[in-house]
Amino acid sequence: MDGSSSSKRTVEAPPEVERSTKRLNVSIGVETLDCPICFEPLRPPIFQCSIGHCICSSCRGKQINKKCHLCSVETSFKRCFGMEHVVQSVIVPCYNAEYGCTEKVTYYQKEEHEKACQNAPCFCPESDCGFAGPIQVLLDHFTTKHKCPLTVLPDSGTTSLRLQMGLNVLQCTETSCFFLLGMALEPFGHAISVVCVQPNVIEPKFSCTNDNRLL
Repeated sequence: MDGSSSSKRTVEAPPEVERSTKRLNVSIGVETLDCPICFEPLRPPIFQCSIGHCICSSCRGKQINKKCHLCSVETSFKRCFGMEHVVQSVIVPCYNAEYGCTEKVTYYQKEEHEKACQNAPCFCPESDCGFAGPIQVLLDHFTTKHKCPLTVLPDSGTTSLRLQMGLNVLQCTETSCFFLLGMALEPFGHAISVVCVQPNVIEPKFSCTNDNRLL
């Protein structure tokens, strides 16, 4: 053996094994996935005491003393990567799946998704009618079930309307929403209500002004 050569062997690290794509359908108590202090869904980063009790990052920042809220043990809260992996693996369907939503999100993102879900149901305001469904289905419901007159609004400019008593439907061509105009007879004239029908939104898209000019 050549004395100048090293007697140490070089061992190559094995290639990283890809994360398994296999999934199981299991049932788990919701309280396991919620912070036991604020009861909001746990999301990364998650912290645990020395015993193993988990809390969310928001509640960890509000801890006045160093005692765990559950076991009262003096401790320092550290990241719990195992629990973070668990909550990232829990996939749930949207509540609006029965109305056509096919999205599946992590449990802690479920509420945020449902607030902006375009398949959130809208409800028919007619008395003794409990119909609920997505916007397009509800639009068809008004025109076929309740025989409401339908007017398609132009993309721009102004338009004139001849309303009938009861509900009248105005459809927007460039958006997924539509308007319900209700006209009712009052002792001193007619009362008109305007309702924009659209899924859950964070900010309103429309405003209404009143022009009292008589023609």
